[in-house]
Amino acid sequence: MTITQEKKDTQREPLSRERILKTALRIVDEEGLEHLSMRRIAGELNATPMALYNHVPNKDALLAGIVGLLLDELDLSQLDPSLPPTALKVGFGEFRKAMLRHPNLLPIMCRKGDFTPDSMRPVELALSLLRAMGFSDEEALQAHWAMTGMTIGHVMWQIMTPLFDGDEAAEQALAGKRMLPISEFPCIHGALPFMEDCDMDAVFEFGMDSLIEGFKTRLAARA
Repeated sequence: MTITQEKKDTQREPLSRERILKTALRIVDEEGLEHLSMRRIAGELNATPMALYNHVPNKDALLAGIVGLLLDELDLSQLDPSLPPTALKVGFGEFRKAMLRHPNLLPIMCRKGDFTPDSMRPVELALSLLRAMGFSDEEALQAHWAMTGMTIGHVMWQIMTPLFDGDEAAEQALAGKRMLPISEFPCIHGALPFMEDCDMDAVFEFGMDSLIEGFKTRLAARA
């Protein structure tokens, strides 16, 4: 089959919510949220913008659907609800991986809004795990927000820091720290070797373990 014929076959596929959302996600991944519009999606699908509204009623629904696609990527098959601390680590680890695959979606993840029932199921699961650990409804929400904030913040820092922008950018970022007088900044100089070869997976695990151990300590003190 020629490329032209394949494209024609693709264009003949019926318009659907799934095709619209997947096209929108690809545009955001490749070009950023600022390039996402119903007109742009319609052009990619060889359809009219008005035809898209039969499947996605408005821009908010489109963004919510894209978030749903990201959350669908979470592999929770290895999550054991009978072990809440381990299950929380697995779940939030999957959340981090999905965001690292789609960093341009971070502004949507941070925005307030009503998402679909499917997109809220991971939240329900996390809250149920925290309740199983012994937290009240209010405390479970506080703990969930703490873990969510830590995960999103960690991803934002990882993709924005120059330490991971390539050899030249990383070297420039480290050069300024090396020039600091060691008498005033001994801790920074002591950390420099680890900045040069930082395992962000290990850093995330350290942070998540610290939060969970803190939860356990808080619950044990209450008991």
